[in-house]
Amino acid sequence: MMAREPVIRDGIEHAPDSAFFVARLAEIGTAVPVPSPCVNICKIDPYTSVCHGCRRTLDEIAAWSSLPDADKRWVWQQLPGREPPV
Repeated sequence: MMAREPVIRDGIEHAPDSAFFVARLAEIGTAVPVPSPCVNICKIDPYTSVCHGCRRTLDEIAAWSSLPDADKRWVWQQLPGREPPV
């Protein structure tokens, strides 16, 4: 498993790019439980409700712990194509 780069909470300038999420998605494969995409950069864009760090929506973040693994994998598959908030 690829080591994560250390990040600073709310350090938007250190937010991962799409390639990071593509690589992590490949690593996850069929992992159970499906790991959270959280990268400890927790800042929600007030206009889009998307996190600058993990690119999940506020609803996805709130529901994560209760989502079935299939739904968590679906969220992971969406992340590389999401543009980070500006």
